[in-house]
Amino acid sequence: MKELIIRELFWFVISFLIALIASFLFLEFLSLSSSEPDLNSLEKLFTLQLYIIGCIVSFISVYIVRIVLSFIKKKL
Repeated sequence: MKELIIRELFWFVISFLIALIASFLFLEFLSLSSSEPDLNSLEKLFTLQLYIIGCIVSFISVYIVRIVLSFIKKKL
C-alpha cells in the first residue's frame, strides 16, 4: 500500500512538472503580441489566465494518458 501511495505521488509531481512545461509551449504556440513594447496590466492578466488554463489542461491530459497506458499495460 505504501508503494502505491509513493508511486502515485511521484506521478502526480511528474505530471505537474510536465504540465508546467507544456503550458509554456501552449503560450508559445499562441504567440501573443502587444501593440506596445510592454504589456499592460490587462494583457498580463490575460496571459496569466491562459497560462493557468494551459497548465490545468496539460495536467489533466498527462494524467489521463498515464491512466490509459497503465490500463492497457494491465490488460496485456
